[in-house]
Amino acid sequence: MRKKNFETTFYNLIEESKISSHGIWKLEDFKEWGKKSLNLIDEVYGVSNQHYTLFLRTHHEALVLGANDSRFDTYVSLCITILRSAYNESQKVTQV
Repeated sequence: MRKKNFETTFYNLIEESKISSHGIWKLEDFKEWGKKSLNLIDEVYGVSNQHYTLFLRTHHEALVLGANDSRFDTYVSLCITILRSAYNESQKVTQV
């Protein structure tokens, strides 16, 4: 994936995630957001990377809990953090 496309996709995913801070995230929307995020991480690192594995597990746990669970927002935050970490790591690699 070209760097510009990666950055655009990353920023679009972050923009989409901002609705979760208001507690309005629908489970189906979160599921789709997770798929797009996993595709992005896969494009850059592959499925055997720790970012991919951590995101997949955390996202799955959030889906199992459901949006009505008080812990759901914490899992969403963790997913966003993992996605940001993957992005930041990719920036370090391209600068070297």
